Amino acid sequence: MGDSNPLLAKAGAMEAGPVAAVKPAPRQSPLPVKPRRNLTIFLRDWHKRAGLFAFVFMGWLGFSGILINQSPSWGYDTDRIYWAPVMWLYGLKPEPPESGFGANGHWLAVTPEGTVLDAKPVLPPVKAPLGLVAGGTEKEPLLFLANQEHVAVVTLDGKRYDELRSPILPISEVRRIGTVKDVPGSIAVQELDAFQSSDGGTSWKPVDPAQVEWSTATELPAPERDKLMPFSRPYVTLEHVLVDAHSGAIFGRGGVYVINTVGLAAIFLAISGVWMWWRTSRKRRS
Repeated sequence: MGDSNPLLAKAGAMEAGPVAAVKPAPRQSPLPVKPRRNLTIFLRDWHKRAGLFAFVFMGWLGFSGILINQSPSWGYDTDRIYWAPVMWLYGLKPEPPESGFGANGHWLAVTPEGTVLDAKPVLPPVKAPLGLVAGGTEKEPLLFLANQEHVAVVTLDGKRYDELRSPILPISEVRRIGTVKDVPGSIAVQELDAFQSSDGGTSWKPVDPAQVEWSTATELPAPERDKLMPFSRPYVTLEHVLVDAHSGAIFGRGGVYVINTVGLAAIFLAISGVWMWWRTSRKRRS
């Protein structure tokens, strides 16, 4: 027979076995949609980054600023720092003076620590000395240290013995000091006119300046320079260090650039903060 029965064909198919079920294709989840970037989100992100960067530096700038403002009342403008790391940052090292004033084997020099006589500090120091003269007597030898304002009389160990000023001195301003030639123990001073004294400065009389061997600065011998090394330590004041650390200059140009960057970050924080506050307030009102 040419034609087949559809019912018999269906029955034969059922006897052949169950037909495998076709699984539907899994649905692909949609890709996450990135939030639309706008100026507020951009500023918020960079506001956080700038805040983290500037946090420590801004704290230091505020703290150091308070210390600098209180420096005169707290004595930071006179406190000295000798720390080796700080000296290294400033490129400082001990530098004993190269010249000084000599008299009968005694040497006077000016160091960062003050006035030093025979490797001993003169107390109180004689600022900007003009010369050194040996005088006094054999039983009581003295040294005369002159500056523009007065003549300090000290013992050989540097202790202050007396101080000669006008009107005891016949002049109001000392230009130089010396000793009269061929007159042991004498001293001479000059402003416009020159005067000499042979009794330690109690009495004075005019003298020809050409008859005076004036004290002048000369090169210090190497052994004397070595003795001055302990008095030649470099130093900076605490206020100086605070100011340089506040500005970053203590670390050179790199430190200045860092502090400048912190300043720019602070400006950005102020601007972005005001912008975000304004945008948030505007949205709330609308």
